[in-house]
Amino acid sequence: MIFQSVSPSRTLFFAGDMLKFRLNGINPSLKGRAVVRTNLGRGSKRREELLDKTISGRTPSGSDWCDIEMKVCAPGEFELTLPLPEVGVFEAKCCFIPDDGSAVLWPQDDNFHIKVTSAANSAGNGIYCAFVRQFGTFMNMKTSPQLPDFSSYDDGGFIVVPPSGTFRTLIAQLDHIFDELGCRILQLLPVHPVPVSYGRMGRYGSPFAATDYFAIDPALAEFDTSATPMEQFEELIDAVHSRRGRIFMDIPVNHTGWASKLQCEHPDYFIRDDKKNFESPGAWGVVWADLCRLDYSKRKVHELMAKVFLFWCKRGIDGFRCDAGYMVPQDAWNYIVSRVRSEYPDTVFLLEGLGGPLQIQENLLSQSDLDWGYSELFQNFTRDEIERYYPYMNRAGNRFGTLASFAETHDNLRLASHGKRFAKLRFMVTALLSQHGTFGFANGAEYYATEKIDVHGCGALNYGDPDNMNTLIGKLNSLIGSHPAFSVGADVKLIQRGDGNVIAALRSGENIPELLILINLECDCNSRVHFVSQPHDRGRDLLTDRPILFSTADGIQYCDLAPGEAVCIAFDDFTIAQQYSRKIPARFRKQLASAMAQKTILKLYGLQRAADADGELMLTDPERFISDISGISPAPITRWHYPEDCRREVMIPPGDVLLIENDCGFIAEICDGAKTLFHTASLPGSDGKSELALIPVTPNEGDTPARVTLQITAFTAGGTKKDNALLLLLPRGEKRTIRLSGNWDDAAEHYVFGSNSYGGYSLVSAAWGKINSKYDAILAANVSREYPVDRHIMFNSMRAWLVIDDYSMELTHHTLAEYSAHPGNRALWHFSLPDGRGSQTQLTIE
Repeated sequence: MIFQSVSPSRTLFFAGDMLKFRLNGINPSLKGRAVVRTNLGRGSKRREELLDKTISGRTPSGSDWCDIEMKVCAPGEFELTLPLPEVGVFEAKCCFIPDDGSAVLWPQDDNFHIKVTSAANSAGNGIYCAFVRQFGTFMNMKTSPQLPDFSSYDDGGFIVVPPSGTFRTLIAQLDHIFDELGCRILQLLPVHPVPVSYGRMGRYGSPFAATDYFAIDPALAEFDTSATPMEQFEELIDAVHSRRGRIFMDIPVNHTGWASKLQCEHPDYFIRDDKKNFESPGAWGVVWADLCRLDYSKRKVHELMAKVFLFWCKRGIDGFRCDAGYMVPQDAWNYIVSRVRSEYPDTVFLLEGLGGPLQIQENLLSQSDLDWGYSELFQNFTRDEIERYYPYMNRAGNRFGTLASFAETHDNLRLASHGKRFAKLRFMVTALLSQHGTFGFANGAEYYATEKIDVHGCGALNYGDPDNMNTLIGKLNSLIGSHPAFSVGADVKLIQRGDGNVIAALRSGENIPELLILINLECDCNSRVHFVSQPHDRGRDLLTDRPILFSTADGIQYCDLAPGEAVCIAFDDFTIAQQYSRKIPARFRKQLASAMAQKTILKLYGLQRAADADGELMLTDPERFISDISGISPAPITRWHYPEDCRREVMIPPGDVLLIENDCGFIAEICDGAKTLFHTASLPGSDGKSELALIPVTPNEGDTPARVTLQITAFTAGGTKKDNALLLLLPRGEKRTIRLSGNWDDAAEHYVFGSNSYGGYSLVSAAWGKINSKYDAILAANVSREYPVDRHIMFNSMRAWLVIDDYSMELTHHTLAEYSAHPGNRALWHFSLPDGRGSQTQLTIE
C-alpha cells in the first residue's frame, strides 16, 4: 500500500509557512522518481484560467499544474518541503513515476487541499466595527435624544436629515481604538452615498442601500474647500496605516439602493419578476424593501463588481466585509477574487454568510478563496448550544477558513442591554474561544452602550463613560495577538465534564504552551466547572495575574467560579504585555518577514529555491540574503532611498531585487499605468531603527527599457507624505538592440552617443536641438589627465538656420525627417524645410 502525508496535518496556512510532503510504501527495487503533482507556486496561472472561464466560457485546462521531484529519505520513502509564499487555494498529490514507462503509482488518498491566506492574518486580528455616522453629536450620550417632530415636513415632501458623524471625528478616536483597545483592524459599515429622497427608509437612510459603489457619502465628510469627501476618507485610511493597522470596508455586493447610479444606467443588471418589478432581497423572512437585487447571471455584473473592489484597493483598503455575500453565486466570486488577487493578493474577504446554508459558506471559503466567514458563537449562549456548535466551528475554521468571532454586531441587540456582567462575559467567551486571534465587536460596546445600532438612524455610543471594558479588551487583544495558543496549529478541545452551565477549553499544540479556559455562563450564581484532569493543581489567570487553584474528585478536577467569571490560565511564566498597534509582536513579525522573503525568491528563482528563504536574515542583511540565494556577489540589489530617490529615475537591471529603505514605516506600490504590479508594506529592520521592503521586480522581457511608477506613502514624524517616482526597467542584454536610424516621430525617445579614448563624449538627443538632461552635450570631457573628475561640458547644444534669398528657417526637431548613426562616431540628421518658394529643401548635417 502506498501512503502520502503532509506535516502539519491541516489545510489552512499563512503565507510564509512551510509544508512537508511524504510518500512511502514504494518497492525499493523499482526505479523511477517520486514527485508532488501540484499547482503551488503557480497562483497567477490559476487565476488567469478562472478569469478566462468567465470571459470566454472555457473550462480551466489545469495548465497551472506541474511535477516537483521529491528527495529519497530512505529506501522506498521520499520527502519534499515546499514553501507557501502565495495566497490562494491549491491542491497537491504525491505519486511515483516508474522509469520503465509502466503506470504511475498513485496513493488511494484524495488530493491534499491547501488554503493559504495572508501572513497579516496570522495573529492579532482584533476588529473594531465602526458606523461612521455615529461618531457625531450623540456619540458621548447614553441614549440619543428625541428628535423634533418632523412629520409635518415629511408629509409636505421636505427632506430632513440631521447631521452625521464624519471621518475626521472617527480619526480623533483612532488612538483609543488601536492603542488603548489594541485592535489592529478598523472595519467600517458602508460609506457609499445613500438615498436621501427617492427610496429612502428611516430618517437617515440605510448605508446598505448604496447609490454609487465608486463614491463616498458626502454626509460623512466636513465641508472643506481644500479636501473632497474622498480625500477625507483617504485621510482616515492613512491614519489607520500610520498606526500599522488595517482598514476594511463593507460592500453590499448583492444589491444597491433604489435609483442608484447603476440602476439608472444599467437597469438590465438587476433581477425583475414576471411583472417587471425589481426584486428586493431578504433573509429570515424579512424583505429588505429599500434594496434592489443585482443579477449575477450576467457576466457584466461580475466584471463590474471586480472593478468596484479594485477601485477601493487602489485607495488603500486592505479588506472587505461582503454583505449578503452568500447570495452571490460561486462563479462570480471566483472571478472577483481572482481579479483582485492578481493585483492585491493580500486583500481580505470577510464573507457575511449568516442566514445562509453552511455548505455555501464552506464552498466559498475553501474553493473560491474568500478568507474569513462569521462564527455563530455570538448566537450560542448556553453550554448545550456551545457544545453543539463549537466542534463545527473548530473543524471548519481549520479546514476552510477562519470564522471570525464577533461579541456584538450591528444586527444584534446590545449586550449591555442585558446587563454589564453579561456584556463582559460575552466578550470573554467570544475572545477566548476565537480562532487565530480573530475577534471583533461593534463601536460603543466597550462603553456598555445599550442603544441598538439602527442602520436607518444614528444612535448613541456612550463614549467616554468611566465605567467601561477598555482595559479588559486591551488585554484580550494583546493576549490573542501574542500567545501562540491563539494561532493556527493550536488545537482547541472542550473538556468540561459533569453538570452545570459552564465551559472548559484547552488550547494546546506542538511546541505551544497550554492555556486552560474556564467560563461560568451563569450571570446570577456561582458555578463549579469540572474538567478533564490536568497535570497541574494550580495555574495563573493571565487577565488578572492571580493564582487559580484546582481540586480533584474521582479523577476529575474542578474549580469554583463567580457569576459570569471567565479565566485564562497559563502554566508557565507568560505575561500579557500591552501591545500597541505601532509595534509588531515578534511572532507576527517573523511570519511577515518569512512571507516577504519567500515571495521575493519565488518570483526570481522559483518555488523550490523559496524554501531556503530566511526572513530574519532578509531583515538583518538583505544583501547577504539575496547573495546567498542567487550565488552572486555583490548581490543583485538596487537600493532605493526615500525621499532622495523620488527626484530621479532609478534604473533596475534585469534580475535585480528592489530594496526600498526609509527611517519610518511606508507602503510601496509599483504600477504600470492603471494596473498594480506589486503592493507591500514595510517591515522594521533588525536594528529597530529603519524600515525596509524587498520587491521582486518583474523582469523586462522586451527589447527596450520600460517605465513604471513607484508610489510611496511614508508615515513620517511630520505626518503622512505621498510621492511618486519613476523606475526604468532595463531589458536583458541579449534582447537589447542598438537602434541606428529612425524617423522624426520617435526621435525624442532616442540619443546619439559617441566617445573617444581621451575621456570625451557626445550625448545628443536624436530630436535635434532638444536638451533632456544636464548630461546632454555636443562635447563633454574629463579635462584632468591625473584623476577622474566630474565631466566638463564645452558645448551642450547646436542651433542652425537655412537661409535662401533672405528667407530663414531654423532647423529643429519639427523639421527633422530622419536620423541615423554610423561608425566612427558619426551621426546624420536629414531635414526637410520649406524654402519660401512653395517647395521643400533637403539638408543633411553630420
